[in-house]
Amino acid sequence: MTGAREWLSANRTLRMDANDELFPQERRDFHKDRYEFAKTYCDRKDVLDAACGTGYGSAILAAAAKSVVGLDIDTKAIEYAVETYGQRDDIQFVNGCVEFTSFEDSSFDLVVSFETVEHTLCPGSHFREIVRLLKPDGIAIVSVPNSWGLTDHHFWDFDLGMLKSLVSENFQSAEYFYNNSNSLGGRSKGIGKLTAENGSTAECIIAICSLPTGTEQDAPRLERLMEDIYTGVFERHRANLNAQLQAQESFLFGRLGVVVDRFLIKAVRRLRHVLAAVKGK
Repeated sequence: MTGAREWLSANRTLRMDANDELFPQERRDFHKDRYEFAKTYCDRKDVLDAACGTGYGSAILAAAAKSVVGLDIDTKAIEYAVETYGQRDDIQFVNGCVEFTSFEDSSFDLVVSFETVEHTLCPGSHFREIVRLLKPDGIAIVSVPNSWGLTDHHFWDFDLGMLKSLVSENFQSAEYFYNNSNSLGGRSKGIGKLTAENGSTAECIIAICSLPTGTEQDAPRLERLMEDIYTGVFERHRANLNAQLQAQESFLFGRLGVVVDRFLIKAVRRLRHVLAAVKGK
């Protein structure tokens, strides 16, 4: 990949390398802390880092793991990861989406998925794929931003309740931790056990999930994935309609909502065509 650092700089609002001084030290430590935390669970294990982004986290995990596979949907991020962190036998970087991978069932002892599920169109499919990929005694370590709101890149606004609901559908046991970049507002910097007292101020929430519930599904993986996408897109569509109704006095906001809704409708129509084509094969 030519111009790797130039690419990183141009995409720094979404992509980061916590080892690069291009980014503030506090932000770098914030992201590295959770990977260092996950590394303590990696000893001699086969690990999947999904999604791995630029690969710095996969390299941290590889310091303790038997092997690490870094998976990301962004081809440029994978190219950067291969060039920057892929020059070793115990790390492999693969292009693909976290909701629908090509790996065999029960391929990994540990799946790490940090700040990923809020970016997906279908959190349920993402978690079901994690369960499918885990060995029966495997664990997943997942993190989400805590009530950050919707952004250009976050399709879902996760909080503890939403994360717990998703985890309980796929795992029989879980522990929860806070992950804070600083001690503002009386919160504790770093990573610690989540409690009723500190849960509301946590910047991010980490879940250590164990005892996966199994991989039996009532529909093929691809059809279930598409169903989840439809559900998510229409949920967002309805939210936009409600927002328009609540802001009718603002003509500008109303026009913006119409544009967004038309985009979502087109997206759903396109997905229907894709699903019809797959069924026809």
